[in-house]
Amino acid sequence: MTITNKEKLNWLRLARSENVGPLTFFRLIERFGGATEALEQVSELRSNISLCSEQEAEKELEKIEKFGAQLILFCEEKYPRSLREIASPPPVLTAKGQIEFLQRDSVAIVGARNASLNGKSFAQSVAVDIGNSHMLITSGMARGIDTAAHEGALASGTIGVIGGGINTVYPNENADLYEQVLEYGLLISEVPFNTPPRSENFVQRNRLISGLALAVIVIEAGLKSGSLITAHCAIDQGKEVYAVPGSPFDPRSKGTNRLIKEGANIFENVEDFLSSLPDLQRSYLLLKTNVEEKPKIITTAFDQDIRKIREEILQRLNFQPILVDEIINELQLPTKLVNATLVEMEMENLIQVESGRLFKALQH
Repeated sequence: MTITNKEKLNWLRLARSENVGPLTFFRLIERFGGATEALEQVSELRSNISLCSEQEAEKELEKIEKFGAQLILFCEEKYPRSLREIASPPPVLTAKGQIEFLQRDSVAIVGARNASLNGKSFAQSVAVDIGNSHMLITSGMARGIDTAAHEGALASGTIGVIGGGINTVYPNENADLYEQVLEYGLLISEVPFNTPPRSENFVQRNRLISGLALAVIVIEAGLKSGSLITAHCAIDQGKEVYAVPGSPFDPRSKGTNRLIKEGANIFENVEDFLSSLPDLQRSYLLLKTNVEEKPKIITTAFDQDIRKIREEILQRLNFQPILVDEIINELQLPTKLVNATLVEMEMENLIQVESGRLFKALQH
C-alpha cells in the first residue's frame, strides 16, 4: 500500500490530537473511512477532541526525518504484524535502526530495575542463548534486567521499546546502550518526538513489549513492578509468560513467584524454553492466519442503525464503567456498527471512553 505524504501527515495529526487514543483513533477511521475524512468530520462537530494542527504535525515529521528515524503507520506493510492483533495497537510508531526487525520473531525479557548481580547475569546469558537460536530479544531499555537482556542480545539482535520520544535516553546511564541498540538493533516509540519519560507512558510501553513478543520471560520482579504489568499484558494478549522462581525472602522474587502461583510457566533453563518455541511459533502463525481484518469504511447506510444502537447503549450505561467488549457481546451486533455508534456518541459528549471502558459523560 502506497501512502502519500499528505495521508501520512493526516494520520499523524489524528493520532496526536487531544483525547484521541488508539481505540478512538480506529473507531474514527472505521466510521469515516480514513484519517483525512475523520479530520474533516471531527472539526465540524462539537466534541472534546482538539485536533493537532497541520503545522505541528509537519514539525514532528521534520524532526523524525532529521533524526534519521521513520514514522510507521498501522496501515503500512512494515508495521509489525504482531502488534496488529493486540487490543489497542498504536496507530503510528516511530522507529530507528534495523526496521526489518519489526517482522522477525522475538522473545521479551523483563525484570527488576534494582536487580541482583545473579539476576542480571542470568538475564544476559538467557538473551545470548535465545539470540543464538535466531530469535530477537525485546525489552524496555530500563536499568537492571532490561539492560542486561539488551546487552546480551546486541550481537544477535534486539528491540528496545522506549517510554519517551524516540530521541529520549532514559535512564541517562544507558546512553551508551542506546547508541549500541541503534547500531545493532532497533528502537521504537509510540509517543511524540521529544516527549520526556512519564509514568503513564511506561504503562503503555509495556503492552508493546509483550505485544511484539512470542512470549515474555520475567526475571526478578516486585509485587508492584512494571514487569508484572508487562506479564499481565501478555496474558491478556494470549501470550505465554515464563517466570524465574526465587527466594521467598527476596522482595525481588515475590512478583515472579506470584506469577508462577497464578499459572505462569516456570523458567529454569534455556533448553526447556527453546524446546517450547516451535509450539509458540505455530500458535502465532495460526493467530496471524485467523485474525480478522479491520473494516476500513463504514458508510452512511449504517446511520439509521446507529440511531437505534445508541439508545440501546445509553440504557445500559451509568456512571460505573463497562467494557466495550461487554457492550458488543450483549447487543450481539457487528463490532463495526458498535464502534461507529460509539464514535458519534463520544463526539457529542454523551459518553467517555478510557482504556476500553465506557462511562456516561458527567454533563449528561
